[in-house]
Amino acid sequence: MRFILLILAGTLVLGLFTIGSVVVPCQVTASNFQVKEAIPIFTNATLSNEETIQSKIALQTSYLSLSLRTDKPVYLAGETVNITVSTSVVNTYVRVLAQLPSGLQETIANFTTSGTYTFSWSAPSTPGQVRFTCEGQAVVEVWGSCVSYVCVASDCWFETYPCLQATTVTGNASYDIRVFSRAASISGRVTDTNQNPISMATVYLASTMQSTTTNNDGFYEFISYQLGNNYTLINQIPTVTETVSADAIACEPQPGKSVQVQAERGASEVNFTLRRSFYPPDIDLSDFTFDAFPGWPEAKEYSTWQNIVGITIDGPVEPRKLLFGSKEISPPWFNMDNKKLYLITKPEFGRYFIELQGAQNTDYTVAAATTLNNQYFEPVTMSGRIEGQSGQRIRLMLNQNGMELKSIKPFPLILVIIPAVVGVIGGLVAAYFLTGGKFRGLKLQKRKGAAKGKAQQKTGKEGRGKKGEKKKPSKSTRKGR
Repeated sequence: MRFILLILAGTLVLGLFTIGSVVVPCQVTASNFQVKEAIPIFTNATLSNEETIQSKIALQTSYLSLSLRTDKPVYLAGETVNITVSTSVVNTYVRVLAQLPSGLQETIANFTTSGTYTFSWSAPSTPGQVRFTCEGQAVVEVWGSCVSYVCVASDCWFETYPCLQATTVTGNASYDIRVFSRAASISGRVTDTNQNPISMATVYLASTMQSTTTNNDGFYEFISYQLGNNYTLINQIPTVTETVSADAIACEPQPGKSVQVQAERGASEVNFTLRRSFYPPDIDLSDFTFDAFPGWPEAKEYSTWQNIVGITIDGPVEPRKLLFGSKEISPPWFNMDNKKLYLITKPEFGRYFIELQGAQNTDYTVAAATTLNNQYFEPVTMSGRIEGQSGQRIRLMLNQNGMELKSIKPFPLILVIIPAVVGVIGGLVAAYFLTGGKFRGLKLQKRKGAAKGKAQQKTGKEGRGKKGEKKKPSKSTRKGR
């Protein structure tokens, strides 16, 4: 009989060891029941050699299984963080804490869950690492050791055996996330084709229509650029795609650039190269710098090519005179290779006249461009030939609708003389008819007056007669006497 009991006890112990090796720890069943006394299932057994041994009982380790996770590992400041806590034990009391980048600790939530619970939390404004800590506690039934008093025949003793007991178990979990600041910067430089800086160029952001201007060295920077929630993770760094464009007065437009802006790192070296087009495409002023003319103190004021009229004269001709209406003006002019550049500052709407001096039949080209009151006028050009021996006159018409260049041909001298002669003759004829022919009578009276004077002179000579001879009195004189 003892031999049979020993075999049963060994089988039970082996089964307990087998069960303990396949059951996952922490997957315990919560209960509020009291301890259950189990029926003894084995006792000490006497071997054939009559020796007594202590039974070995396998005890299952017990603790609370918790898990904590978020929907992603990286967030921007102020972004909503979705936190999920899971446990396999019902009626588990959970507390979630957050260790903030500032060093402070914040209690996020306290709740009771029987499985999975999800809640939202706002990422802190201070960038850095945030560590979530989850602490849980529950009352569960676990395998323990119970003691029973066993008697066989007249022999009695105490034996231990496995049984379920109610006990409190705890568990914890943690999870780390990274919080990035939304503030980033975008910076770069705007230059022309010769790497000369373009100051006062305007740089735009397509998403927000923010704009800024370049300084005297052509640099610009957006220091308050804010990343939105529509970012992607590149190497675990929030990154947005932005379109940046730049333009400047008197420069050709350039399509915007698509750049990647990363959280905290921003985007740098977003550079633009603009071709100066203050003049038509065949005239590039990239080599021209206002700083090259120290004798012109106002050069800095016009370094942005604003509120200025430029007139370029190309060809073997010389500018002789420049007028606004009938008033002669003397703007600064500069030699550019075989071209001469007039720069008229503070221009006005009206007519400008350029007088050119050159040999007859000499070809020339004149180009003009204007920015006035923040309005850029499309450049105009004209080509011509010196026709008159004294030179050529060019008219530049500037109005709100644009500009116009036109050569003014000199009038032939015959066209001046003929109208003058016709005018004089017409005036005489008009005077004759307006005076009713008296104009002719005046001429006849003048002739009669001249004849009468001659007759009187002759009569005076006859009256004097010969020397010593007396003049006879007339009949009327004699009667009077």
